Amino acid sequence: MTKRNRPKNSQLDSNNSYVLDASAIYNGVLTHNISGVKYIPQCVLEEVRGMMRGEALIEEALLYEELQTIVPDDVILLEIKKQAKVTGDIHELSDCDLAVLAVAKSLRLKEIDVIILSDDYDIQNLATHIGLVCKGIHWKGITSIHEYFWVCPGCGNKSKTQTDSCIECGTKMKRKTHKKKIRKKKA
Repeated sequence: MTKRNRPKNSQLDSNNSYVLDASAIYNGVLTHNISGVKYIPQCVLEEVRGMMRGEALIEEALLYEELQTIVPDDVILLEIKKQAKVTGDIHELSDCDLAVLAVAKSLRLKEIDVIILSDDYDIQNLATHIGLVCKGIHWKGITSIHEYFWVCPGCGNKSKTQTDSCIECGTKMKRKTHKKKIRKKKA
């Protein structure tokens, strides 16, 4: 493996399974020579359809059985949506992002070591909250996890759920965040 094709992270090896989102495809993860089983929900195929490079890479990976499409379990998808509401990420995550997380969670429940490969901060944030491992492709990944809440700049009223205007005074609510640093595990 040449230096150019070597995975940036030593955790990327054949003992792991990977769930990819569209950002991983866009950023060329399928050209990184990462061994191990790679999964994508069907919606990721739809997201990269029409993007010549991504579509060609996926077709080749499917042809050589390096990539498997999987449908997320509805019960697990519902659980992921509930967790996204708790953290406030629900407003930033697409249905396909939630499917990526649900696929990873279902594989984890089957005791498969899985790493989500994504440069999407909101996917990384929720993955970290629910105990899933997530790595960036082009970017190093998140250094803190966020929980979002909304504050009224007029009266100071706070809400865990997104609302357009304050129920107390009618002022437009602003999104704020609680940040918590991620402690890196020592090797």
